[in-house]
Amino acid sequence: MIKALVIGNPTIDVIEGNYEGPGGPVAYVSNTLNYLGYETIEIITSFGKDYSVDNFNSKENLNNIESTQTNKFRIFYKDNKRKMQAISYGRKIHLDSIKTNIRKKDIIFVAPVLDEFSISETEKLMQSNRDAFFVGIPQGWTRKTVNKKVVSDFSNINKFPFFDIIFFSEDDLSDAKISRKSLLNLADILVITQGSKGAEIYNGDSIINIPPFKVKAIDTVGAGDIFAAVFASKFYSSRNLHKAGKMASKISAESTKFIGLNSVNSKIFL
Repeated sequence: MIKALVIGNPTIDVIEGNYEGPGGPVAYVSNTLNYLGYETIEIITSFGKDYSVDNFNSKENLNNIESTQTNKFRIFYKDNKRKMQAISYGRKIHLDSIKTNIRKKDIIFVAPVLDEFSISETEKLMQSNRDAFFVGIPQGWTRKTVNKKVVSDFSNINKFPFFDIIFFSEDDLSDAKISRKSLLNLADILVITQGSKGAEIYNGDSIINIPPFKVKAIDTVGAGDIFAAVFASKFYSSRNLHKAGKMASKISAESTKFIGLNSVNSKIFL
């Protein structure tokens, strides 16, 4: 039985001013793992009373460092690029405030949204779980807020710890002056999701192009997190990059037929 740990804060997403609902990588990833059949999913997070615990499928091992507020973002699109504004912030997550045994996990997902679980805390976690398979979804380390506007900031990328798999999206990288070579130094396997164009997988000197699975998308928020959860889980069990990519492409594409956290449901796993 695979034991998983997911760390990061959830979000309340206000999309184009027309939709407000729950989200956040920690919710998308943990709920996806639940549908993939994981029986043991530990979640370490922080949110306030404005976010319901019922948004998580797995509640038995949910550790909430309660906050007065939850991370809340306004999401809108400009020139076909996703833009974000921060409305409110959850608490930071520190290992010394976690009242649970975080050791002896098989696969660990580090998925901050706005640096709530820091690079230094991640390094401590890696030291105490040396045998775990670490998955990085580090967009929270490549963001900063300027007058509530969320902007890309890759200035600390040379401080990132080394992951087994790390994920970035083409949108994350579009405004960053950073080479693929720099990203290759961050993990054994680098995955760059490209939305409707599929994904690229870098492993050593090889590059695998994963074709897109065509659907009529309604909402793409969370699709990258679902891709990461499916890909990492499938690769962890099969060690096959092609199979992992194909499965992740299909399920994440199917998820875009639904809005918000409703995108993680039994239909997309058929």
